[in-house]
Amino acid sequence: MFKKKQPLSFQEVLSKLMRYCSYQERSPFEVKQKLREYALPSDKVDELMDLLIDDNFINEERFAALFVRGKVSVKRWGLYKIREGLMAKGVKSAEIDTAIKTLDKVKYQENLDYLVDRKVELQPEFAVDVSKLYRYLQSKGYESDKISRVLREKKLIT
Repeated sequence: MFKKKQPLSFQEVLSKLMRYCSYQERSPFEVKQKLREYALPSDKVDELMDLLIDDNFINEERFAALFVRGKVSVKRWGLYKIREGLMAKGVKSAEIDTAIKTLDKVKYQENLDYLVDRKVELQPEFAVDVSKLYRYLQSKGYESDKISRVLREKKLIT
């Protein structure tokens, strides 16, 4: 009735991982998690990881830079949230620092301004809850000093 799944060969697993990494940029941590699905011995896992890194399917530095760029331009995340996201993906702190240095500061500031303007626009002028807005911006990962400066510029706080 049901066929028992045959274990995949080394080459089949490698092929699947190459497709997995080609589809979207992946961190080494994500690839190792994917490898757990195949229940391979640790020496085979290490060998597969080495092959993928040597063939440039996995590149932590490239992953971190693309993660930063994507989260700033699409999700409008702040610095703290980006840093936490990279840590959750298992990226080394040295790579995180390097990637964050590539952050487009103009776009970053535009995002913060946009988020403030959008929240203020959605509320009647007399009902702008500044503390709620401040917490929202912090939840997006923006630094307190930048939030305060923008709120002062927009005359929402003194």
